[in-house]
Order: sequence, then C-alpha cells, then structure tokens
Amino acid sequence: MRNPATPTLDQLLVLLAVVETGSFTAAAKRLGRATSAVSYAIDTLERQLALSLFDRGTTRKPKLTQHGEAIVSSGDFWISLSLKCRSRSTACCRAID
Repeated sequence: MRNPATPTLDQLLVLLAVVETGSFTAAAKRLGRATSAVSYAIDTLERQLALSLFDRGTTRKPKLTQHGEAIVSSGDFWISLSLKCRSRSTACCRAID
C-alpha cells in the first residue's frame, strides 16, 4: 500500500464546507463553485488518502465516517492556522507600506 498524499488546503476547505453546510450543493454555493467541482475535490481527496470520508448510504445528507471525522478535526486546525498566517502576513505587508 502506498503512502497517502498530503491534502491541499483547498481540499480541506472544500471538505469543511461540505460538513458545515450539510450538502455538496450548499458547499458549492458557499465556495462559488459548481457542485461537480466540490464532488470532484472530495472524490480526489478520498482517493489520495485511500479513505472513505463520507458514508454513502441511503441518506442524501453527507454523513462523515470515523475516518472523515478524524480528517475534519485535523483539517480544521490546519485551515485555522493557515488563515492566521495569512492575516499576519497581510498585517506585516500593511506595516511595510
């Protein structure tokens, strides 16, 4: 078995948007993307991680698997850290100008 690839921040943002909004369609609207683009991002992330992140049972609402919950908790941390870094770099750039 090969090692899983590292998720991109964009993939994590898409994943968190699906979880927070409760649907792929609502996540797409929030992100300003097509629903197919959100679906593709999640499919790609699942292939890269070699994990199923959502239970694709009978429900129409995306439900996280145990693996999905673990990835979301880690992803939330990295997204938060990334946003803090961006905010600080913006503040530094303003201070230089």
